[in-house]
Amino acid sequence: MAGVKPTTAAGYSADVTEACERTLLTLIGAFGSLGETLRLVGGLVPRYLTPAAPPDVPAHAGTSDVDIVLNIALVDAGEGYASLADQLTARGFERFLKDGKPSSWQWKLKVHEQMDVIVEFLRDAVGQTAGRPVNVDGERVSALAVTFAEIVHDWFGEKRVAGRLPGDGGVTSRVIRFADVPAFVILKAMAIEQRNENKDAGDLVHVLRYAGTIDEVAELFVQRKLSNTHSEAMDVGLKTLRRCFCDDEDAEGYEKVGPVRYAAFQGVTDEDSRVALQRFASGLVHAILDRFEERLAELVPAG
Repeated sequence: MAGVKPTTAAGYSADVTEACERTLLTLIGAFGSLGETLRLVGGLVPRYLTPAAPPDVPAHAGTSDVDIVLNIALVDAGEGYASLADQLTARGFERFLKDGKPSSWQWKLKVHEQMDVIVEFLRDAVGQTAGRPVNVDGERVSALAVTFAEIVHDWFGEKRVAGRLPGDGGVTSRVIRFADVPAFVILKAMAIEQRNENKDAGDLVHVLRYAGTIDEVAELFVQRKLSNTHSEAMDVGLKTLRRCFCDDEDAEGYEKVGPVRYAAFQGVTDEDSRVALQRFASGLVHAILDRFEERLAELVPAG
């Protein structure tokens, strides 16, 4: 949705999240045969990584927009998104007006009269300046360069999802391809350090908490590490995760930006509850990273 993002979990709703999913289904259709190249990142991903299964796995807070990583390698190979703007417009998307000016990397779709959903197009930052939009379809469509976004083209999960398209589009089903746990956590850790937002920390901790046991989650990272792909992203991402959540010479882990933002996202007001949440978040990340390093040492002996 347009506007300022909520800063606590209470500010998100199932209705808005469902509208985002319907927007995603519409978007995949707009891309035609290239729909399978899209990778979902951001706040809608936990809906698929950690599907609600009460009481053990509560529903994720949700999201208010849709973040999509485009495969720029296809553009370079001549299979790019040459008519993307026309395809988006045909499906009801419009360029989002930001400060009165049309954005080329943010588009919106009216799901119903009271609700617009914003789609943000992203791409890798290889050879580009992170944080700046890069043209994809002339000047009409661009994608914001994001450090290590390219990992989701290889590290992803997929799920077939059915939903009703906006307007009178009927019910359809599409295969959604989304960042897997290691890719999601790496990108969220980078985001926490860069923009210091409550929602990023809330999303990250939710996925780490409910994607499996500590051993199971750590093993997901181990297997990606052993694949010897995207090594820089893995190393930098996990160092960033530790820096944002764990003890070091600067401060105790619970005082770091990650746990503080996580607790703030839960909306607690009393100090004891806030500190307890901060300690939980720090402890969870610490335990997973420690187990990750232990398993690596077992599988890849020194020397």
